[in-house]
Amino acid sequence: MASQEWWQRLRRDRETRGFSQAQAVREFIVHADHHVPDDFESVLTAWKRWERGAIKGVPAKENQQAIAAMFGTAVDAYFGPSGPVAAPPHLSDDETLELVQRLRASSVDPATLELAQVMTDRLCTDYASRPGEEVLDEAQRWLAEIAALKDKPMRYQQLGEIYALAGWLSLLVACLHYDQGDERSAEKARAGAIMLAKEIGHREILGWAQEIRAWMALTRGDYYGVLEAAKVGLRETREHSVAVQLEAQSAKAWARLGRRREVELALDRGRDLLDRMDYPTNPRNHFQVDPAKFDFYAMDCYRAVGDDALAMAMADAVTATSTSPGGEVISPMRLSEAELTRATVLARNGEVDQATSAAEAGLAGDRRSLPSLLMVGSEVADELVRLHPHSESAVDFGRHIYLLGHPVKDSGPH
Repeated sequence: MASQEWWQRLRRDRETRGFSQAQAVREFIVHADHHVPDDFESVLTAWKRWERGAIKGVPAKENQQAIAAMFGTAVDAYFGPSGPVAAPPHLSDDETLELVQRLRASSVDPATLELAQVMTDRLCTDYASRPGEEVLDEAQRWLAEIAALKDKPMRYQQLGEIYALAGWLSLLVACLHYDQGDERSAEKARAGAIMLAKEIGHREILGWAQEIRAWMALTRGDYYGVLEAAKVGLRETREHSVAVQLEAQSAKAWARLGRRREVELALDRGRDLLDRMDYPTNPRNHFQVDPAKFDFYAMDCYRAVGDDALAMAMADAVTATSTSPGGEVISPMRLSEAELTRATVLARNGEVDQATSAAEAGLAGDRRSLPSLLMVGSEVADELVRLHPHSESAVDFGRHIYLLGHPVKDSGPH
């Protein structure tokens, strides 16, 4: 979901990469199968109109594909719906009570399952922005209600729907436990999701279970474990958007192994998959990969391999799609990593005080995934100290990261 106009991003991406309009057009022609070098003048004229937003609608599909390819992103990240997509509604208190009563009835009807699906979608949407403890508490309570249905009389199709809902909630619970640093509980919930998915042959849930495994391995520094989990997950499915995220996790692992070529190949595979998929019905659902998230993946990779220009370009894109036009932060965890990326680039440019200010801003959000924040924050802290070993602010940021991972326990009154 693009919260900025495509032509504004076009100009910004060109300028961030240091391209003149003429250079950008030459790059564009390289990526556009339908153009040849002799088309330079006509394409330059079109490019100038694009940057002014002086056309109706958007460029033709083949031009959209070339623009996205030259800037290393997905087509819908540029040209998808403008502005944030509305999240599914919360159930009212009366609807919630009604759903509980229906779930506890002697049998389950289609209307009950539809309400349960709305509730599950809402919780998976809330993951990104609501306090994790609140969402975890709700998800666990609803998972218990859903799980209790399996012994009630129902048709086979309904049983499959119940297992699927329980599987999605189990995945959500796994993510929320791991966000809090509780790997044991996260793994238990992930295993539960796998068991449910195998019962009904739900390959998408199985793919996400491997994606969570890859994510956990990444934050532990087990990069080959990431690659293995991604490989297993991609054997389960390439038809669902989780395949994009599995490729992204592979790219992140390759980046930290210093393998730039493999990073680009994994990102290209993910982008190709995403461009072939329909725009998600609810891009804010954690288990639907929205095109804007591809920029988030790429940002991490480019920061890790030291491509500062591309990392900053992607950080700008992530910031734009993490905040609504009205200023509401809708993706606080992505925004946090965008700030940490800016901090890294500023540090590499010698601007240590600005870097530490941006780094501290990256830690300031209330909604956080502790393992991911510690991973990226530690990488930023290491870079700050490596480049500016005598900077007091750099040392202070390193201390902040250490305390975040090793909180002082309150022993109570003495």
